[in-house]
Amino acid sequence: MSSKATVRNLLAAVLTAIFSVTLADAVFHISNIINPGVSNIYNALGTQIAPNMVTVVIFDFRAYDTLGESIILLTAGLVVLLIFGRGLLGDKR
Repeated sequence: MSSKATVRNLLAAVLTAIFSVTLADAVFHISNIINPGVSNIYNALGTQIAPNMVTVVIFDFRAYDTLGESIILLTAGLVVLLIFGRGLLGDKR
């Protein structure tokens, strides 16, 4: 199987998954069921897990934001290494 067909199949699968989730949200109104903000489970258990309320707030809903930022930074670093490091792997100086 060629690499173009593999990429095309992967792209088709991702787009189909996005379309399916959007369709399910439109039909079943899933976005109305989801309660954004601090989770109730973590509010009940958070003070027993974390040493103080600051870490409860930071590691609850802000952890997802921090995870997203770290993924973006990791991706940016890998792209910079791929762009500026091109040709250095096989170079024998």
